[in-house]
Amino acid sequence: MIKKFAVIGLGRFGQHLAVELARKGAEVLAIDAKMDRLDDIKDQVTHTVCLDSTEIKALQSQGITDYDAVIVGMGENFEACLLTVAALQQLEVRRIIVRATTSVHERILNHLGITEVILPAEEAADRLSSSLMVEGMVDSFAISSDYNISEINTPDDFIARTVGELDIHRKFGVTLVAIRRMVAKKKLLGLGVKQVETIIGTPQATTMIERGDILVIFGKKKDIESMMESK
Repeated sequence: MIKKFAVIGLGRFGQHLAVELARKGAEVLAIDAKMDRLDDIKDQVTHTVCLDSTEIKALQSQGITDYDAVIVGMGENFEACLLTVAALQQLEVRRIIVRATTSVHERILNHLGITEVILPAEEAADRLSSSLMVEGMVDSFAISSDYNISEINTPDDFIARTVGELDIHRKFGVTLVAIRRMVAKKKLLGLGVKQVETIIGTPQATTMIERGDILVIFGKKKDIESMMESK
């Protein structure tokens, strides 16, 4: 199934993200209030629309709730960003990702219930486009033009199997370098328990994969994507 994304705000970050998502095979709706920005990428994305994203009816007219995610990249006008986020929330958009330009903006967005806040850089756009296009990928860091270190949610068919049994290096050509796992630990004075993240570095062949684990893997981008698509 083709993934569908809307990108609102076509500054450097928004344009780069929209074009990268389209290049990777997604259907992309690019939205901005300035026609010249739309003209810059109209031949590289699926749809472009000039509208005021703070207007609920304008967003609704574009079927904005049908998209897998809406990314708001309006860094230069934080007031418009907030109004756009409020409109998207009112429309009950399933996934909202917002670019923040300062830590203060990030905190404000967090208070509004936006948990996916990203930094304003082309590198962040590349990482976000990769994580959006590959189901189950949490984050991805380019080591070179060919190799990535990626964090992925544990596929269901990996659960309750050992690292040796999975043998992902032989099957997919990627290396499991660490496992991020939440474990229950007693609070101070034994008053209840809390969830604490622990890192299992260089997992052994006998290490059992558990539900909720995040796997940190290294390999070629195409091999990582092939592994994710095969699960």
